[in-house]
Amino acid sequence: MNKILVLISILIFFSFSCSLKKPATAVTADVLASGMPSIEAEEDLFVARETALPLIKVLDVFHYGDEHNKKLLGLLAKAYGNYAFGFGELEMLKTVTYGNPGHSISEWPDRVKRFYLKGRDYGIKALSSGKNNVATMPMPKFQQYLKKFGKKDIQSLFWTAFNWGSYINMNRTDIVEAANLPRVEAMIDRVLEIDPDFNCGVAYAFKGAIIAGNPLRNGGKPETAKPYFEKAIVSCDSKYLMNKVMYAEWYGGNTDEKDIIKKELDEVLAADAAALPSQRLANELAKERAELLMMMHD
Repeated sequence: MNKILVLISILIFFSFSCSLKKPATAVTADVLASGMPSIEAEEDLFVARETALPLIKVLDVFHYGDEHNKKLLGLLAKAYGNYAFGFGELEMLKTVTYGNPGHSISEWPDRVKRFYLKGRDYGIKALSSGKNNVATMPMPKFQQYLKKFGKKDIQSLFWTAFNWGSYINMNRTDIVEAANLPRVEAMIDRVLEIDPDFNCGVAYAFKGAIIAGNPLRNGGKPETAKPYFEKAIVSCDSKYLMNKVMYAEWYGGNTDEKDIIKKELDEVLAADAAALPSQRLANELAKERAELLMMMHD
Protein backbone atom coordinates (compact mmCIF):
# COMPACT_ATOMS: atom_id res chain seq x y z
CA MET A 1 0.00 0.00 0.00
CA ASN A 2 2.82 2.43 0.85
CA LYS A 3 4.34 1.90 -2.59
CA ILE A 4 1.03 2.75 -4.25
CA LEU A 5 0.71 5.92 -2.16
CA VAL A 6 4.20 6.98 -3.18
CA LEU A 7 3.40 6.52 -6.85
CA ILE A 8 0.09 8.39 -6.49
CA SER A 9 1.90 11.25 -4.76
CA ILE A 10 4.31 11.46 -7.65
CA LEU A 11 1.49 11.52 -10.18
CA ILE A 12 -0.20 14.32 -8.23
CA PHE A 13 3.10 16.17 -8.18
CA PHE A 14 3.18 16.02 -11.97
CA SER A 15 -0.30 17.50 -12.22
CA PHE A 16 1.20 20.93 -11.43
CA SER A 17 1.88 23.44 -14.18
CA CYS A 18 4.17 22.41 -17.04
CA SER A 19 6.52 25.25 -16.19
CA LEU A 20 7.45 23.48 -12.95
CA LYS A 21 7.85 20.00 -14.39
CA LYS A 22 11.31 20.20 -15.92
CA PRO A 23 13.04 22.10 -13.09
CA ALA A 24 11.46 19.77 -10.52
CA THR A 25 12.42 16.70 -12.55
CA ALA A 26 15.98 17.93 -12.89
CA VAL A 27 16.27 18.35 -9.12
CA THR A 28 14.67 14.95 -8.55
CA ALA A 29 17.06 13.31 -11.02
CA ASP A 30 19.98 14.75 -9.07
CA VAL A 31 18.53 13.46 -5.80
CA LEU A 32 17.90 9.99 -7.23
CA ALA A 33 21.38 9.82 -8.72
CA SER A 34 23.03 10.87 -5.46
CA GLY A 35 20.87 8.38 -3.54
CA MET A 36 21.85 5.34 -5.63
CA PRO A 37 24.71 4.38 -3.27
CA SER A 38 22.14 3.63 -0.56
CA ILE A 39 20.58 1.02 -2.84
CA GLU A 40 23.93 -0.47 -3.82
CA ALA A 41 24.82 -0.84 -0.13
CA GLU A 42 21.60 -2.76 0.69
CA GLU A 43 22.36 -6.02 2.50
CA ASP A 44 18.90 -7.61 2.50
CA LEU A 45 18.00 -9.22 -0.84
CA PHE A 46 14.32 -9.32 0.12
CA VAL A 47 14.27 -5.56 0.63
CA ALA A 48 16.19 -5.03 -2.61
CA ARG A 49 13.78 -7.21 -4.61
CA GLU A 50 10.71 -5.55 -3.12
CA THR A 51 11.91 -2.03 -3.88
CA ALA A 52 13.56 -2.54 -7.28
CA LEU A 53 10.45 -2.52 -9.48
CA PRO A 54 8.73 0.40 -7.67
CA LEU A 55 11.93 2.40 -8.12
CA ILE A 56 11.94 1.65 -11.84
CA LYS A 57 8.31 2.79 -12.15
CA VAL A 58 9.10 5.98 -10.24
CA LEU A 59 11.91 6.69 -12.71
CA ASP A 60 9.54 5.93 -15.58
CA VAL A 61 7.01 8.42 -14.21
CA PHE A 62 9.59 11.18 -13.91
CA HIS A 63 10.85 10.40 -17.39
CA TYR A 64 7.31 10.83 -18.68
CA GLY A 65 7.37 14.35 -17.25
CA ASP A 66 10.71 15.22 -18.87
CA GLU A 67 11.57 12.70 -21.57
CA HIS A 68 14.77 14.47 -22.67
CA ASN A 69 16.45 14.60 -19.24
CA LYS A 70 19.81 12.90 -19.85
CA LYS A 71 20.42 12.07 -16.21
CA LEU A 72 17.05 10.34 -15.88
CA LEU A 73 17.66 8.42 -19.09
CA GLY A 74 21.00 7.21 -17.74
CA LEU A 75 19.39 6.20 -14.44
CA LEU A 76 16.72 4.25 -16.30
CA ALA A 77 19.35 2.42 -18.35
CA LYS A 78 21.12 1.47 -15.13
CA ALA A 79 17.94 0.49 -13.28
CA TYR A 80 16.62 -1.75 -16.06
CA GLY A 81 20.04 -3.36 -16.60
CA ASN A 82 20.57 -3.95 -12.90
CA TYR A 83 17.16 -5.56 -12.48
CA ALA A 84 17.45 -7.73 -15.58
CA PHE A 85 20.88 -9.06 -14.63
CA GLY A 86 20.64 -9.06 -10.84
CA PHE A 87 17.10 -10.35 -10.37
CA GLY A 88 15.65 -11.43 -13.72
CA GLU A 89 18.53 -13.69 -14.70
CA LEU A 90 18.49 -15.21 -11.21
CA GLU A 91 14.86 -16.21 -11.76
CA MET A 92 15.89 -17.78 -15.08
CA LEU A 93 18.60 -19.78 -13.30
CA LYS A 94 16.14 -20.86 -10.62
CA THR A 95 13.78 -22.16 -13.31
CA VAL A 96 16.61 -24.21 -14.81
CA THR A 97 17.73 -25.48 -11.39
CA TYR A 98 14.44 -26.07 -9.56
CA GLY A 99 11.76 -25.84 -12.24
CA ASN A 100 8.91 -23.36 -11.93
CA PRO A 101 5.48 -25.05 -11.84
CA GLY A 102 2.62 -22.89 -13.00
CA HIS A 103 4.78 -20.54 -15.04
CA SER A 104 5.73 -20.56 -18.70
CA ILE A 105 9.38 -21.51 -19.18
CA SER A 106 9.76 -18.41 -21.36
CA GLU A 107 8.19 -16.02 -18.85
CA TRP A 108 11.41 -14.80 -17.24
CA PRO A 109 13.59 -14.93 -20.38
CA ASP A 110 10.98 -12.86 -22.21
CA ARG A 111 10.79 -10.38 -19.32
CA VAL A 112 14.58 -10.11 -19.06
CA LYS A 113 14.85 -9.46 -22.80
CA ARG A 114 12.26 -6.68 -22.53
CA PHE A 115 14.12 -5.10 -19.65
CA TYR A 116 17.44 -5.20 -21.46
CA LEU A 117 15.78 -3.75 -24.54
CA LYS A 118 14.21 -0.93 -22.54
CA GLY A 119 17.50 -0.22 -20.79
CA ARG A 120 19.29 -0.17 -24.14
CA ASP A 121 16.78 2.23 -25.67
CA TYR A 122 16.92 4.62 -22.70
CA GLY A 123 20.71 4.51 -22.84
CA ILE A 124 20.77 5.23 -26.56
CA LYS A 125 18.60 8.31 -25.94
CA ALA A 126 20.92 9.41 -23.14
CA LEU A 127 23.96 9.22 -25.41
CA SER A 128 22.42 10.56 -28.62
CA SER A 129 22.03 14.23 -29.49
CA GLY A 130 20.23 15.88 -32.39
CA LYS A 131 20.86 13.90 -35.55
CA ASN A 132 23.65 11.94 -33.86
CA ASN A 133 21.94 8.66 -33.00
CA VAL A 134 24.46 6.21 -31.54
CA ALA A 135 22.43 3.27 -32.81
CA THR A 136 22.39 4.26 -36.46
CA MET A 137 25.37 6.51 -37.26
CA PRO A 138 28.11 4.92 -39.40
CA MET A 139 30.73 3.09 -37.34
CA PRO A 140 33.66 5.46 -38.13
CA LYS A 141 31.55 8.44 -37.08
CA PHE A 142 30.33 6.55 -34.01
CA GLN A 143 33.89 5.82 -32.89
CA GLN A 144 34.77 9.49 -33.27
CA TYR A 145 31.57 10.52 -31.48
CA LEU A 146 32.48 8.37 -28.46
CA LYS A 147 35.51 10.58 -27.79
CA LYS A 148 33.23 13.40 -26.68
CA PHE A 149 32.15 11.44 -23.61
CA GLY A 150 33.96 11.77 -20.28
CA LYS A 151 33.56 10.78 -16.64
CA LYS A 152 30.14 12.40 -16.27
CA ASP A 153 28.84 10.10 -19.03
CA ILE A 154 30.43 6.86 -17.87
CA GLN A 155 27.31 5.41 -16.22
CA SER A 156 25.24 5.92 -19.37
CA LEU A 157 28.02 4.54 -21.56
CA PHE A 158 28.48 1.39 -19.50
CA TRP A 159 24.83 0.59 -18.94
CA THR A 160 23.87 1.21 -22.54
CA ALA A 161 26.59 -1.19 -23.62
CA PHE A 162 25.68 -3.71 -20.90
CA ASN A 163 21.99 -3.74 -21.81
CA TRP A 164 22.70 -3.88 -25.51
CA GLY A 165 25.31 -6.61 -25.26
CA SER A 166 23.14 -8.68 -22.92
CA TYR A 167 20.17 -8.34 -25.26
CA ILE A 168 22.33 -9.48 -28.19
CA ASN A 169 23.51 -12.46 -26.15
CA MET A 170 19.90 -13.49 -25.52
CA ASN A 171 19.07 -13.17 -29.24
CA ARG A 172 22.03 -14.96 -30.80
CA THR A 173 20.09 -16.06 -33.87
CA ASP A 174 19.27 -12.45 -34.75
CA ILE A 175 21.93 -11.51 -37.32
CA VAL A 176 20.88 -7.86 -37.36
CA GLU A 177 21.38 -7.56 -33.60
CA ALA A 178 24.68 -9.46 -33.71
CA ALA A 179 26.00 -6.88 -36.17
CA ASN A 180 25.80 -4.29 -33.37
CA LEU A 181 28.29 -6.09 -31.12
CA PRO A 182 31.28 -4.01 -32.37
CA ARG A 183 29.31 -0.90 -31.36
CA VAL A 184 28.80 -2.36 -27.89
CA GLU A 185 32.46 -3.25 -27.54
CA ALA A 186 33.50 0.25 -28.68
CA MET A 187 31.43 1.74 -25.84
CA ILE A 188 33.02 -0.61 -23.31
CA ASP A 189 36.46 0.32 -24.64
CA ARG A 190 35.61 3.99 -24.13
CA VAL A 191 34.57 3.25 -20.53
CA LEU A 192 37.94 1.57 -19.98
CA GLU A 193 39.73 4.56 -21.48
CA ILE A 194 37.89 6.98 -19.21
CA ASP A 195 38.18 4.95 -16.00
CA PRO A 196 39.40 1.33 -16.04
CA ASP A 197 38.50 1.00 -12.35
CA PHE A 198 34.89 2.06 -12.90
CA ASN A 199 32.60 0.13 -10.55
CA CYS A 200 35.38 -2.21 -9.44
CA GLY A 201 36.57 -3.08 -12.93
CA VAL A 202 33.22 -4.41 -14.13
CA ALA A 203 33.88 -3.09 -17.66
CA TYR A 204 36.88 -5.44 -17.88
CA ALA A 205 34.64 -8.35 -16.89
CA PHE A 206 32.02 -7.42 -19.46
CA LYS A 207 34.67 -7.01 -22.15
CA GLY A 208 35.90 -10.50 -21.23
CA ALA A 209 32.36 -11.83 -21.48
CA ILE A 210 31.94 -10.34 -24.96
CA ILE A 211 35.14 -12.00 -26.15
CA ALA A 212 34.68 -15.37 -24.41
CA GLY A 213 31.10 -15.81 -25.58
CA ASN A 214 31.60 -14.87 -29.22
CA PRO A 215 33.54 -17.33 -31.44
CA LEU A 216 33.64 -14.79 -34.28
CA ARG A 217 35.19 -12.27 -31.93
CA ASN A 218 37.74 -14.60 -30.31
CA GLY A 219 38.64 -16.55 -33.44
CA GLY A 220 37.88 -19.82 -31.69
CA LYS A 221 40.22 -18.89 -28.83
CA PRO A 222 38.11 -17.90 -25.82
CA GLU A 223 41.30 -17.85 -23.74
CA THR A 224 41.99 -14.41 -25.24
CA ALA A 225 39.34 -13.14 -22.82
CA LYS A 226 41.19 -14.33 -19.73
CA PRO A 227 43.40 -11.24 -19.17
CA TYR A 228 40.31 -9.04 -19.01
CA PHE A 229 38.69 -11.15 -16.31
CA GLU A 230 41.96 -11.25 -14.37
CA LYS A 231 42.11 -7.44 -14.39
CA ALA A 232 38.50 -7.26 -13.24
CA ILE A 233 39.01 -9.69 -10.36
CA VAL A 234 41.92 -7.81 -8.76
CA SER A 235 40.02 -4.51 -8.81
CA CYS A 236 38.74 -3.32 -5.41
CA ASP A 237 41.18 -5.74 -3.71
CA SER A 238 39.23 -8.68 -5.17
CA LYS A 239 36.30 -7.87 -2.88
CA TYR A 240 33.80 -7.30 -5.69
CA LEU A 241 32.44 -10.83 -6.02
CA MET A 242 30.39 -10.44 -9.20
CA ASN A 243 33.58 -10.26 -11.28
CA LYS A 244 34.51 -13.75 -10.07
CA VAL A 245 31.03 -15.04 -10.92
CA MET A 246 31.24 -13.59 -14.43
CA TYR A 247 34.68 -15.18 -14.84
CA ALA A 248 33.31 -18.58 -13.84
CA GLU A 249 30.11 -18.26 -15.85
CA TRP A 250 31.48 -16.72 -19.04
CA TYR A 251 35.07 -17.86 -19.22
CA GLY A 252 34.84 -21.19 -17.44
CA GLY A 253 31.61 -21.97 -19.27
CA ASN A 254 33.16 -21.33 -22.70
CA THR A 255 36.50 -23.13 -22.30
CA ASP A 256 37.80 -26.49 -21.21
CA GLU A 257 39.08 -24.97 -17.97
CA LYS A 258 36.14 -26.26 -15.95
CA ASP A 259 38.18 -26.14 -12.77
CA ILE A 260 37.90 -22.36 -12.94
CA ILE A 261 34.15 -22.62 -12.43
CA LYS A 262 34.48 -24.54 -9.18
CA LYS A 263 37.42 -22.50 -7.87
CA GLU A 264 35.84 -19.10 -8.47
CA LEU A 265 32.38 -20.07 -7.28
CA ASP A 266 33.79 -21.71 -4.15
CA GLU A 267 35.68 -18.50 -3.38
CA VAL A 268 32.55 -16.41 -3.86
CA LEU A 269 30.47 -18.66 -1.59
CA ALA A 270 33.16 -18.54 1.11
CA ALA A 271 33.67 -14.78 0.87
CA ASP A 272 32.24 -12.12 3.17
CA ALA A 273 29.70 -10.04 1.20
CA ALA A 274 30.14 -7.22 3.73
CA ALA A 275 33.84 -6.84 2.91
CA LEU A 276 32.91 -4.18 0.34
CA PRO A 277 30.09 -2.20 1.99
CA SER A 278 29.53 0.13 -0.98
CA GLN A 279 28.71 -2.90 -3.18
CA ARG A 280 26.99 -5.08 -0.61
CA LEU A 281 23.94 -5.72 -2.81
CA ALA A 282 26.05 -6.81 -5.80
CA ASN A 283 28.02 -9.13 -3.53
CA GLU A 284 24.87 -10.68 -2.06
CA LEU A 285 23.51 -11.22 -5.56
CA ALA A 286 26.84 -12.71 -6.62
CA LYS A 287 26.67 -15.24 -3.81
CA GLU A 288 23.12 -16.26 -4.75
CA ARG A 289 24.07 -16.54 -8.42
CA ALA A 290 27.18 -18.56 -7.52
CA GLU A 291 25.10 -21.02 -5.51
CA LEU A 292 22.73 -21.61 -8.44
CA LEU A 293 25.58 -21.97 -10.93
CA MET A 294 27.32 -24.43 -8.62
CA MET A 295 24.20 -26.58 -8.49
CA MET A 296 23.92 -26.50 -12.27
CA HIS A 297 27.51 -27.70 -12.69
CA ASP A 298 27.45 -30.43 -10.03
